[in-house]
Amino acid sequence: MPRHTDTHKPAGQKDQEHATRTTNNLVALLAARHNIPADVHDLPTGVVVSVFHGLLAHVGPVIWWNVPDLTGERDKPLTTYAHTAETAADRLAEHYRELRALPLGELVNRGLLTPLAAELLTETEVHRAAAPV
Repeated sequence: MPRHTDTHKPAGQKDQEHATRTTNNLVALLAARHNIPADVHDLPTGVVVSVFHGLLAHVGPVIWWNVPDLTGERDKPLTTYAHTAETAADRLAEHYRELRALPLGELVNRGLLTPLAAELLTETEVHRAAAPV
């Protein structure tokens, strides 16, 4: 008796299932390994994982994101990628820590956060810090 495989599924459906598995894995790894909460957004252009304001991982055949320019010296965005959720989670966590190490005022002054985003972040952190464990 032949084994059931997903070879009869349309390519788009296989890609979507792969993106969903990868996204779920990435979010779980960010939380478990790095204690970083992440949000998932299904956009017309694809699935993204929001790690921090301006730090979005686009999930597809590869996981790619723009590396934050903390020095302000780049003329154009630096895009990087990972082939696995494990590698992406570890590298995104490094960028997250770099961003979080800067005071909110400095992030706003460098244009990495808008004042509204900083206000929302501060409010979220207060609620998160006060939330029961």
